[in-house]
Amino acid sequence: MDIATRIRKMGFRKWYERQLIDSHLSFTTCLLCGLTVAACLESISFSEFGWKAASLLAAVAACVVLGMYSWKRYLTVLQRAEAYGDRSHCPSCRVYARFEVLATGTTAEGAYLDPATESLPYPWLRVRCRACATVWRLPD
Repeated sequence: MDIATRIRKMGFRKWYERQLIDSHLSFTTCLLCGLTVAACLESISFSEFGWKAASLLAAVAACVVLGMYSWKRYLTVLQRAEAYGDRSHCPSCRVYARFEVLATGTTAEGAYLDPATESLPYPWLRVRCRACATVWRLPD
């Protein structure tokens, strides 16, 4: 499900909260992977290299891959949530997160970017304030 559909379905506040929870769960996973790597490396004995040491090295490799994926996901989800959260106040009446999504897109049309050289990292949303009917774009 895309971002606009999720925001329409549950509202911006709940979407934003879930994005923060999701990103921090990824951070926790990364932290636990780091602790697991440290514990496994501590228990490996290279003087008696056997199945136990090989399985611990395999666990270390798996935890490193999972930790790197979790760290990348943490940064991506957090940056996306903050990009939308920074512009979620109505420019006219300053009401927070009380808007409806009118349109969405992924092209740089109407943005302050050159469409030939730059691309948008996240889909833009054209939104309208429910309090004063001002229309603006997220993120911009």
